[in-house]
Amino acid sequence: MKRKITLAERLSVGFVRFSAAFTIVALFLILGYILWNGFFYSNRHEYAVASYRADSLDGLVVLVNDRVKRAELPFDELRNCFADEYTTWKRVDEQDLDLYPYVSDLASLTYEKALDLDEPGALTEFPGNAEATALAARSQSGSIAILTADEYASLPGPARHGLRAMRVRPVALAVNPSVTALKDNMRIGTIDESAVERLYRGEITNWKELNGYDLPVAIVLPPAGNALSDLAKKAEGGSAPANAIKTATMEDYYRALAETPGAAGLAEANRVRGAGLSFVKLARQESGRNLSLSFLLEAPVDSGKIGGISTIILNTFAMIFLTLLFSVPPGIFAAIYLVEYAKEGRLVRIIRLGTETLAGVPSIIFGLFGMLVFVQGFRWGISLLSGSLTITLMILPTVVRTAEEALKSVPRSLQEGSLALGATKVQTVFKVVLPAAFPAIASGIILAVGRALGETAALLYTMGSNYKLTSGLFDSTRTLAVHIYLIVAEGISSDKAFASGAVLVFFILGINTAARFLITRMGRMARA
Repeated sequence: MKRKITLAERLSVGFVRFSAAFTIVALFLILGYILWNGFFYSNRHEYAVASYRADSLDGLVVLVNDRVKRAELPFDELRNCFADEYTTWKRVDEQDLDLYPYVSDLASLTYEKALDLDEPGALTEFPGNAEATALAARSQSGSIAILTADEYASLPGPARHGLRAMRVRPVALAVNPSVTALKDNMRIGTIDESAVERLYRGEITNWKELNGYDLPVAIVLPPAGNALSDLAKKAEGGSAPANAIKTATMEDYYRALAETPGAAGLAEANRVRGAGLSFVKLARQESGRNLSLSFLLEAPVDSGKIGGISTIILNTFAMIFLTLLFSVPPGIFAAIYLVEYAKEGRLVRIIRLGTETLAGVPSIIFGLFGMLVFVQGFRWGISLLSGSLTITLMILPTVVRTAEEALKSVPRSLQEGSLALGATKVQTVFKVVLPAAFPAIASGIILAVGRALGETAALLYTMGSNYKLTSGLFDSTRTLAVHIYLIVAEGISSDKAFASGAVLVFFILGINTAARFLITRMGRMARA
């Protein structure tokens, strides 16, 4: 007769299944979240100009060296490149390249007006004609050059080698100064770029709807027959506000913007300041690939603000190698002694109690110990050696306990058979017992490596935070976990933190996969 399952049994089984499913789902969600943000970014950025891109600016073409990664430049950043505001690409594109601005002789006649410069930048060079300018730009990795559109069109193919044209974003949302004025402790801030279309369609009629103060919106329409008119028509979608101000010439357009309180309209960024207008910053959401090959191969610069993590990956490998070298042999030998040679008694119980206690001690305590003993006591300083020995002390109890339990799990019949065949105690331990216990020992080592990879506090006290490639045992260095902690704590970049976190996850997965393969192979060899 089939036994009836009680309600308590059903609830118990259901709770077990729910717990297992919840744990699995939670782990996959956490891992998926880290990997997704590691591979891709999606951030909100503020710009002084809109998203509209142009191939030229007032008949001028911008060329950059192929080493420059940036594909486009907002007008204000382009202006700063030639106004000596920027001297490196770090502030523009997070690249460790010096910025070299060049202007051809023909472009020099109009580039100051096109960029709204008060005076030529002291760093700007004028090599001569278009080919001489292109040659100068090719010779410097971080160069940026301005030619006229006709010069660029007639530039021969070989002269363009190593250079590429960069698109410009030259259109801003210009407003009457009354819109951005401070009134009643209130000033309009950054608005979403999608609000531009809502302004042109009459959906927003007062600036207070965009967190400004109470001021009616007055949309000014540019005259037909130019790029601004086309952009305005695209923004309004065929339904411009009934009270929109129409203009016949560009002079009338800018005059209406300057004279009408609450006025707004798309304008050429290089004419906003000269026309006595202000502009409102526009924000947009940008997405792209976060983790790239260059991020893995490039060395970090400025504490990881720019560049990649190549040296940090190598430093992590060095720390793990030294830690395993210092911890695995002593740990396994200690376990062999406790299992095979030590007699059960007070000393053995004290040793086991000590290892179990040390396995639960917080890492910060090991960090303080390492700082006092290795850094200060032995005078090794904050170095790779001090950090590796500190982590060795942290994971050694885990290695000893797991190796001890693994050796105990080996059937006594294997040892007795080996001894009966004439093998010595040492031969039996190293040729019979240890290979049979190796899969379980390796599992403990994997757990220990995982703890070492994720350690931060102890390493900050003993190994330091130098992001450059270590050149010796007594150099300060940092690991991936420490790097992630520092760039988050210092507010450098959450995107780089997630990318580094994804690399660390794959790092651990790779170690686990390799260890699993090794465990399986060793298990087969032991059974054979």
